[in-house]
Amino acid sequence: MSTANTSLRISELDFLSIKNNLKNFLRSQTEFQDFDFEGSGMSVLLDLLAYNTHYMGYYLNMVGNESFLDTAQLRESIISHAKMINYVPESSKGATAKINITVTPAPGSEDTLAQAVTLEKYTKLLGADINGINYPFVTINANTSIKTSGKFNFANVVIKQGEVVTRQYEMDSQNTKRRFSIPSANVDVSTLSVRVQESRTNTYTTVYSPYTDITLVKGNTAVYFVEEDSDFNYVVYFGDDVIGKKPKNGSIINLTYLDVVGGAANSINNFSFVDEIGGKYSSNVSVRPVTPSYGASEKESIEQVRFRAPYYYSTQNRAVTKNDYETIITKDFPFIDSVTVWGGEDNDPVVYGKVYMSLKPKTNYVLTTAQKEAIKENLIKTRNVVTIIPEIIDPDYEYVTMIGRVTYNPSRTTRTADEILTLVKTAISDYNDNELKRFDSVFRKSKLQNYIESAEPSITGSDIEIYMQKRQILKLNQAENIRVKFDLPLRKGDYVSKLYTFPGTFISDVTGTTRKSFIEEVPESFTGVEEISVINPGINYISEPEIVITGDGVGATAKATVVNGKILSIRVTSPGTNYTKANIQIQGGGGTEASAVAVLEARRGTLRTYYYKDNGEKVIINSNAGTIDYNTGEVYLGAFVASSLVENDYYPSDVLTFNVPSQDSIIPPLRNRILLIDEGDTFAIQLSVEAE
Repeated sequence: MSTANTSLRISELDFLSIKNNLKNFLRSQTEFQDFDFEGSGMSVLLDLLAYNTHYMGYYLNMVGNESFLDTAQLRESIISHAKMINYVPESSKGATAKINITVTPAPGSEDTLAQAVTLEKYTKLLGADINGINYPFVTINANTSIKTSGKFNFANVVIKQGEVVTRQYEMDSQNTKRRFSIPSANVDVSTLSVRVQESRTNTYTTVYSPYTDITLVKGNTAVYFVEEDSDFNYVVYFGDDVIGKKPKNGSIINLTYLDVVGGAANSINNFSFVDEIGGKYSSNVSVRPVTPSYGASEKESIEQVRFRAPYYYSTQNRAVTKNDYETIITKDFPFIDSVTVWGGEDNDPVVYGKVYMSLKPKTNYVLTTAQKEAIKENLIKTRNVVTIIPEIIDPDYEYVTMIGRVTYNPSRTTRTADEILTLVKTAISDYNDNELKRFDSVFRKSKLQNYIESAEPSITGSDIEIYMQKRQILKLNQAENIRVKFDLPLRKGDYVSKLYTFPGTFISDVTGTTRKSFIEEVPESFTGVEEISVINPGINYISEPEIVITGDGVGATAKATVVNGKILSIRVTSPGTNYTKANIQIQGGGGTEASAVAVLEARRGTLRTYYYKDNGEKVIINSNAGTIDYNTGEVYLGAFVASSLVENDYYPSDVLTFNVPSQDSIIPPLRNRILLIDEGDTFAIQLSVEAE
């Protein structure tokens, strides 16, 4: 028997390293020193041992991964972990819509004698999308109408997409866990109705409610619980007479639910009845949509469960903190793509006692009024603090546009400039999808350029200027004061790069003649130093120090006032001209540590309206049509009247865009602001690709 003292290596897990470790171990033994490990049958045995070790190592590693929510890959593992913190993954959701219905009985028929008619629950309809594909819908409540002026009118009838399915099960003594599986991958759990019949002979039924709060459940409380099982189907189960009422053996369990198609049925507004209304009205039925269908979504993915489950657990089914609201809304309303929440103390203007939230839906830019009310009524009011009033604000979309050029080396590619431009636009689209389109998104010019310059190996650089765009809906043919808030610092324009609007507007000049006009920022090149603010008064000054103003302008001078060894103030004696930036240096006077900053003149710019004559001459209509605040980013037009806008191929007929150059290359998130690049806008990406 070998007595060799060999250190065992166990850190390697790949096949070849394991095999080499086994060889080295055997070579250290006296019994196998003469074996040819490469050419003998021993090599096959080593392969087998290495494979088995590698297999077991991989298996144990995967077992370790599946033991934690953060690293688990299998859905059943993630669901199991989520179950431990009382999180049930959301099922598929059917689309919801509201419709108005008018039934007109045929003249002379017996139907005209009826004075009331009931639209039964689960009456079937069809909803046709823009491609002509029909999806089944049903009414989810019974509605009764009294005849008025010879017609039956049903207002705001709620319908939901799905096929009605009813299943029956019998409770028996063998089913000790009181569990009943729903064999459908597309069940909408929110539509589930559970009724328990006493027995086959006793038809008395008890309606069971879904479990929501453990503190409200007693031994005789008729509630049911839902969870997802290992087959990825939903399971309904009941209490044990300690936590929830236990159905008796022999009772009949009736489950009714909608089997839905998910997100495909969103945005439908064309509906027609399949079933008769009230069992007899099938013709002369008019259906008018109040809201298109909305709210449909697919079953929660494993990544969504992984992300949401811990946050949902921390909310404890109540909305107190910002994260509580965000977690509850994204779980209960899967048609919401992004959420931001802020307190009234952070609002502009400040409003105490309110919580503000802005919600971006997956299929539209803003929520409908019906969707907002559904969220406020069905969710927020039942979970938020009683004294706090929730307000839902539409997202504030701010569009990023760009003008510039991309250079490339022709010797390093076979692609043409147009082909490279296509790749660049694809890269910009990737940046848009990965970095923007959310409330927490941050625009970084450097990162955008990195995407652009990585689009093709031959690209050598990019030189782009970023403009921010806001879209304003005009009230045509009436005077209005327009305020457009960018909420970020804007760069003061010059003769090349400045604020402009698009498209043109038709307004009247001083003679009353309608002109095709445009709005622009008045370029002001002559700016001086307006004031100097003392940041640190310093110490030990025995005389007035010299104030040196440096920058890209000339002529600015200032004097300091010293009191008790400190600089009390700095007075501008001459503002100078042509400053777009200015730095303040404090020299001499015997003291140290003092510092100050300059505030330039013309923090507000002027807007003007103008038109072009047929010969190209530019004519000013109003030289003082509005203002622009470069610090806050607010653009103001006073008493602006436009009869119409110039037709264009992209923007609606009443939308005027304001485009301004950004002062900063990094734009952070702010309350309900969403930054994005509108790839459908032909003016959003104005780039040329040029050879070096």
